[in-house]
Amino acid sequence: MTRQIRLIGALGILFLLTVHTVAQDTTPDSDAVTIRFVLTVPVDTPGGEPVYLSGDDAQLGNWDGEGLKLERQDGGVYSGDLTIRRGVHVQYKATRGSWQSVEKNEAGGEIENRNLFADKDKEVEVVVAAWSNGEAQRPEPTLTGDYGRHEEFHSTILDNDRTLLVYLPPGYDDNTDRRYPVLYMHDGQNIFDASTSFAGHEWEVDEAAERLIRSGKIEPIIIVGMYNNAERMTEYTPRPEDGKSDAYARFVVEEVKPFIDRTYRTDPSREKTGIAGSSLGGLISLYMVWAHAETFGRCGGVSPSLWWRDRWLIEKWGETDMSWASGARIWIDMGTLEGTLQGPGGVTSAVGNARVLSGLLKGAGQEGDEGGGGGHLYMEVHGGQHNEQAWAQRIEAILLFLYGSA
Repeated sequence: MTRQIRLIGALGILFLLTVHTVAQDTTPDSDAVTIRFVLTVPVDTPGGEPVYLSGDDAQLGNWDGEGLKLERQDGGVYSGDLTIRRGVHVQYKATRGSWQSVEKNEAGGEIENRNLFADKDKEVEVVVAAWSNGEAQRPEPTLTGDYGRHEEFHSTILDNDRTLLVYLPPGYDDNTDRRYPVLYMHDGQNIFDASTSFAGHEWEVDEAAERLIRSGKIEPIIIVGMYNNAERMTEYTPRPEDGKSDAYARFVVEEVKPFIDRTYRTDPSREKTGIAGSSLGGLISLYMVWAHAETFGRCGGVSPSLWWRDRWLIEKWGETDMSWASGARIWIDMGTLEGTLQGPGGVTSAVGNARVLSGLLKGAGQEGDEGGGGGHLYMEVHGGQHNEQAWAQRIEAILLFLYGSA
């Protein structure tokens, strides 16, 4: 059974959407555009420190606190050029080289991510109201519940290391005969703990899971947070020509999952194994539930970056026999403020892309609901943005759909 629902505002009030016709989206140009940033900084900005733009693109450092280094000009102005593929939507903030010196509002509080739509060559003016004072400490750990931590988990397939953080449900130590479903999640440092999240905001997945499990609304589950690393962009983006995303998928299927199944009391079946993530993590999750349909029967594609490679995933699903989705539960969502893309035939939105992908699943004729079988759910979030705070607001709905009790 396919359902489409919309989340209205911060209260999260859900109601069914009426059936709508989705217009055929256009495909963005593949040529590059140049964005010139002109940044005005506060008068107390130290003259000897560099200024950066850090954001969700490799040239912007993949949110590492640095990224595009700007050159100092006269009069407290910094500038720099970013050459990027036309039609890409990026988010960013100004920093002085780390998240301890990120830009703030005039009152010293947090600001929303800045948004850029690379539709044409243009100049973007940015005014920084204030900087963090540089003395800010990372938030205290916010982990809720019991965990297993596996640092420097080595991948022979990828030849790199990362941390695995494993959330264990209430009662895990007491119910020694019980085996548990497992949800694998990308960007693991951002989902449980504000002290490890790149900008101090987490998804609050552990708090949501604790509430839902203790109230009997979802079955007890194990959640594996797989940290990202410097290879995030190449690992999370389907690239058939170099196979890096396929290697990452094999890492999860052939290295992480067998380790978790050996170490914890899991139910390793396809029906009980899920994969989820946001942004590029949502994109690779949707790719993996398709490419490894024999392993994953549940998927959360949260704000997926469907624009990648001129909507490559949408095009591939459109050419594919969708019988692979039979019996799977697949969640897709998108916020209405998550961006637009400029193509040769006009403008298409992130929401429009998500609607098209949802339509392909609807056409597959899945049956089922939260209490069993398969199905898919598309949620459109009115006013929803592309950040951890937004994803935290709907993580309960995601868990309810993927692992709701019968």
